[in-house]
Amino acid sequence: MKTLSKLCRSFMIYLFFSLLFMYSPGIVFGQSSLPVDDEIPIFLQKQLVPKNFKANHIKKKPGLYSRSDWAAIIDSTWGPGLPTNEKLAIFNTFCDAIDQDFACFQDLDVNWDSLRSVYYEEISSLNGVSRGRFAAIMNYLSLALKEAHTNCEDKIVNWTTPLAPGIPLLVVGGWGVNTHFGACLTPRPDSSLLVYKTIDGHPLGLVQGDVVLGYDNVPWKILYKQLLAAQLPIAGWWWGCSQSAYEHSWLMSAGMNWHLFDTLDVVKYYTGDTLHLPTAPLAGQTTSILGTEQMDIPGVPKPNLLAQDYVNWGIVSGTQIGYIYVMGWTGNAGDEFLQAVNDLMFNHETSGLIIDFRLNYGGNMFLSNPALELLFNTTVETIGFACRADPNNHLAMFVCAAPSFYNINGNPSTYYDKPVAVLTGPGAVSSGDQVALRMKFHPRARIFGKSTTAAFNAPTILDLGNSDWTSRYADADAFLVSNPGHYLTHDEFVVDEEVWLTPDDVAQGYDTVVKAAIAWMDSQITSIPQPVTAEVPASYRLYQNYPNPFNPSTHIKFRLPAGASQAGIAGFPKGAGAFVELKVYDVSGREVATLVSENLAPGEYRLQWDGKDAFGNPLSSGVYFYRLRAGSFTQTRKMILMK
Repeated sequence: MKTLSKLCRSFMIYLFFSLLFMYSPGIVFGQSSLPVDDEIPIFLQKQLVPKNFKANHIKKKPGLYSRSDWAAIIDSTWGPGLPTNEKLAIFNTFCDAIDQDFACFQDLDVNWDSLRSVYYEEISSLNGVSRGRFAAIMNYLSLALKEAHTNCEDKIVNWTTPLAPGIPLLVVGGWGVNTHFGACLTPRPDSSLLVYKTIDGHPLGLVQGDVVLGYDNVPWKILYKQLLAAQLPIAGWWWGCSQSAYEHSWLMSAGMNWHLFDTLDVVKYYTGDTLHLPTAPLAGQTTSILGTEQMDIPGVPKPNLLAQDYVNWGIVSGTQIGYIYVMGWTGNAGDEFLQAVNDLMFNHETSGLIIDFRLNYGGNMFLSNPALELLFNTTVETIGFACRADPNNHLAMFVCAAPSFYNINGNPSTYYDKPVAVLTGPGAVSSGDQVALRMKFHPRARIFGKSTTAAFNAPTILDLGNSDWTSRYADADAFLVSNPGHYLTHDEFVVDEEVWLTPDDVAQGYDTVVKAAIAWMDSQITSIPQPVTAEVPASYRLYQNYPNPFNPSTHIKFRLPAGASQAGIAGFPKGAGAFVELKVYDVSGREVATLVSENLAPGEYRLQWDGKDAFGNPLSSGVYFYRLRAGSFTQTRKMILMK
């Protein structure tokens, strides 16, 4: 019966995405209901829950970092909790579901049976465990699976306990509401933390460009591992599924954990001084601030997340580059994304698009379909989903959602044939991962930033039989159609250009990732050539470049006659012109630069090439070929770059 039920449910897994991150609005917290909209992604819901549980406030002593000391504070903060038999019922329900149905054991180094045995013995011991300790056990069982959807949480301990000095809660992540700290941090290559956004008049005087090292003279990259070893209950956002995203999510949380320490260690940007600032002035800080790991882009306001606004777009000031933020796939995000793409494709003379997924809470990946159909010109196969085939075998899988559900059905008449820069980072989770992956299939796309969270799976809600507890886990994992049997959760999301915010740029208000994307686009974008004579040529011709050999640049001339196009090509009537491609290749036949990729009217054209590749890098000396394709005409010529 279980196998039959699994097959029926799995057949409809493509519908799961319309339910991702959505809980019923009637979730009960003791005597009160959770006052959030069920359309808000669950990770954002958790941040908006009022922090009203009255914990036993015990201020820690300076330097109190031993596991036994933390254990005593955890036990006293939330009291004894449920009877042991009820704790074991929750524990066994979660562990059984993971053991029999969790779909992401591939590439995961965990002995589930051993871990379960150790925690079972602790819970069932003569003295049992406290409420705080039990919450921590369930949190760390989840953490061992390194999967962003998979969690088991006590809503009182993990959701509604306020962060205050001495409260033993370890916060993960730093996306969204960072009011507790009043500033937003992002990791640097050396694992220190860059301040990229602050409230006005920050209590500790933090400004953009400052760098947080850690607390109490200990680097945060060491402290967070000590706190994990002490197994404090976990609050906050989500942890990454890939190794880089996992580390990123813990590093960026430094500021949100000030309540566990006495002094904050900061390198000031403008002086280079290292200061040890007391954390006490942060208590009671209430000015709202949102962390997105994105700087403000002139001409393109960010969406208002707290108003359930997930999409916004515009033209980057001083350019012809369209810019689209998408921070979630829920509510009317799909309609707005379609409107954004349509507006920038047809109502503006854009030279390229930047689509920013660096913060995306996920939701329903299918909301992206209508806009992607405009951007793509062919049907593209992307992914499929697999589920557990055997409850007794963690690695046996079967295809439970056909790849055809996830095709992008591109429209040849609306293809966007200009550069598309896609910005990603560990703040893109679930469908945020999935739609970023879908954009990789666009032939003009290049990915900038860092790996997404890599939660390439679908979750299901697990009923634990207790209204104070909530749980989900991943029961399906994605695979590429091009590589079936290899599952994507835990894989790094490979970007084309790994780049992140830097102190110098942040201090000046610049976004390093956007700068890199625009630089690439500038190297790709050539102005639409204009005819150099009014005469309409009688035939095609590609001229020899001049000078040849050349250094550092050369001129290329070609002719297009009338009557070249077929009817209906991108709006050109028959006989009006042609779609023209002029590309440069090296001696191995590898394309190194695109000089023209446009619909052109009949005429004679001349352009200059600077001897650089598609990414703006100077090419080395050697023989190159340039090829003109227009209508049915193709011609290739040789040129020599000599330095």
